[in-house]
Amino acid sequence: MHDAQEMRQLFVKKLLGSCYTKVVHINLRKDTFQILKLDDFEREYATINLKKAKLSEWFNDFVNSGMCHESVRQKFVDFANPSNLKRLCKRCVNGSVQIVYLRLIGKEGNYQPSIMEFFPDADDHFSGFVTVRPFVASTSISQNKDYEIMEKVNDSDSKIDCLTGLLNRRAFCEKADQIMAANPDKKYDIVVSDVVDFKLVNEHFGYETGDKIITEISEWLQCSTGSDFLIGRYGGDQFVTLMEHTGILTDEFIRYIHQSAREVISMKDLAFRLGIYENIDSSISAAIACDRAIMALQPIKHKYGKLYAFYEDKMLEELERYRRMENDMRESLRTGEFYLVFQPKHNAFTGELEGAETLLRWNHSELGSLYPSEFIPIMEDSGFIVEVDMYVWEETCKCIKRWEALGIQPFPISVNFSRLNFRQPDFVKKILSITDKYRVDRSLLHLEVTENIFESRLMEMRHTLQQCQDSGFKIELDDFGSGYSSLNILGDLPLDIIKLDKSFMNEISDKKRSSILHGCINLANSLDLNTVVEGVESKEQVDVIRNYGADMIQGYYFSEPMKEEAFVKYILDNIYCANSSQAIG
Repeated sequence: MHDAQEMRQLFVKKLLGSCYTKVVHINLRKDTFQILKLDDFEREYATINLKKAKLSEWFNDFVNSGMCHESVRQKFVDFANPSNLKRLCKRCVNGSVQIVYLRLIGKEGNYQPSIMEFFPDADDHFSGFVTVRPFVASTSISQNKDYEIMEKVNDSDSKIDCLTGLLNRRAFCEKADQIMAANPDKKYDIVVSDVVDFKLVNEHFGYETGDKIITEISEWLQCSTGSDFLIGRYGGDQFVTLMEHTGILTDEFIRYIHQSAREVISMKDLAFRLGIYENIDSSISAAIACDRAIMALQPIKHKYGKLYAFYEDKMLEELERYRRMENDMRESLRTGEFYLVFQPKHNAFTGELEGAETLLRWNHSELGSLYPSEFIPIMEDSGFIVEVDMYVWEETCKCIKRWEALGIQPFPISVNFSRLNFRQPDFVKKILSITDKYRVDRSLLHLEVTENIFESRLMEMRHTLQQCQDSGFKIELDDFGSGYSSLNILGDLPLDIIKLDKSFMNEISDKKRSSILHGCINLANSLDLNTVVEGVESKEQVDVIRNYGADMIQGYYFSEPMKEEAFVKYILDNIYCANSSQAIG
């Protein structure tokens, strides 16, 4: 017993001597509390007498006080209400900790990330310790009085970014190096944030709006981080933060930070990504650490739902490969290293060949065969995808004319277009010009678009697609079911065909997933939309799809993508088989 009391005293002493700004022992059976540690600011913020109030009264006062940001207030209520804490007491074993991330107002009037924890009391199953600590508990690493940054802003050697008032890239790296060198026993994290396709904001809304957004992001960073962070504007829409390594950069916390940013920035459809290089010391310069954080960021910039990535050593090799492709792609297009392949689409019921999809491949002279998943994101980052899409469109038109010359009855071919193309003011004019140049029937050309083009500016996209449809082209929505907006956009957009994502085929044995596939097909049928199911590889999958009422099938069950010569043979073989069947019939 004596040992247990001694351990408890040591535990309380540890809490009081640590970074916690708030330590309260609560008794849930008696609805009472004992304040062991509380900063003066929160004492003054309370509207009740903390010496006489019940625990439930203090909880209600805190909820209504405004100390907790509105965006996370419900999270606090769900966690800290006495009835939930009773449940935590029962669930927790041997003093295990429960954590919730919050944004609490500070002395300066800004909401700052904080962590609330609950430690059950081993002596009583209905009591415990509630604690609050800042997001990062360390000595301040930011603006010192002798910061040496209050130089003239107009000076070309200024360390201050003129727009945001933050450190610029060079000054940030210098200060970060000083901090890490002065604290050789500590480890640090570098986080680089990036706004996806921010250049489109400037292009479509003007630089004044773009500057406003950059300023809002800067203000949010400064309000959210407090004095335990070093912040800089790394360039353009990229910001960088140095923080002490505490292991706080978990998935839950990053998603919470991401959501809090979206709440305070006026353009709600901006997508943020974070690149993180963690656990570094003074042996690595800040500039190299930032480069590696950016390296982690690059592959996820256009991945839906992927908010962050940590740097790994293997990324150095990937970066070299990335740069090689980025540098070579224009010359490769000129010298013919890019080529088209075609994957057939077959009628789900009769098995007849009814169309195909054009796909781009790259046979690099040194890197070998490259696939779209590797090089398309690089093209999108550079904007080169706009030119490549038009190349694919024109080459497809040439193919259709060659097949007609061979006496092949033409059938629809679908071509993928990046969202960057749909934002070009002369997009419709360009595709019409190419199609008319080769005198290709417009109904034979389908434009494939993916859900991610509708993440923003839905009405603008709708107008462009409507122009395409009015001009005689068919519109296919690709990868249906892989994103978040499918059901909403079906009713808003001019579509002719939806393509069910191949992930349905990977999980078709799952009853729930299979039911969703069936429901999607029924929904499309009710909207008079044709359906194509991708990724079909087995007879069993074909049977299921036929029973569900899909129109067409695309996948390795019939054929992998083929070069033009092989595809022409495939067409002729299928025509011969169809004619033979009719003759026998």
